[in-house]
Amino acid sequence: MAKDIVLASDGSAYSLQAARYIAQAGLLPEGGSVHIIHVTPRLPGNVARFVDEQVIKDWHEEEAVKVLKPTADVLGETGVPCVTRALVGFAPKEIARYADEIDAHMIVMGAHGRGVLLDAVLGSVAGRVLSMTRRPVLLIQQTE
Repeated sequence: MAKDIVLASDGSAYSLQAARYIAQAGLLPEGGSVHIIHVTPRLPGNVARFVDEQVIKDWHEEEAVKVLKPTADVLGETGVPCVTRALVGFAPKEIARYADEIDAHMIVMGAHGRGVLLDAVLGSVAGRVLSMTRRPVLLIQQTE
């Protein structure tokens, strides 16, 4: 039985709220851990060819640490076991792929809640993840 949870984090207050919810609601099955993932987009080819590969790798790592550490701290303060993972690519696809890779119990994401019309026009990562996975997806909206 799948026990791990994927928490997709973009570094926003919504992601931190989702981490708090996981801890407070007791969502994690016994023996499981929360896999906090952050996906940074690939640099466009016309940019990447002018930048050293190591510089790009370092940039991806720096961006991921800025997002992953605060989210891991929220879970760590409550004793929830977690691991962090930095990924590169198209966020919805990488979130769904990673959840399949670890056979996740569910995917949890913070919901920005911009509204139906704006999300319909711009699209949303959460909406795309829903269309790319068969795993349960729990969206947590930030409370004031």
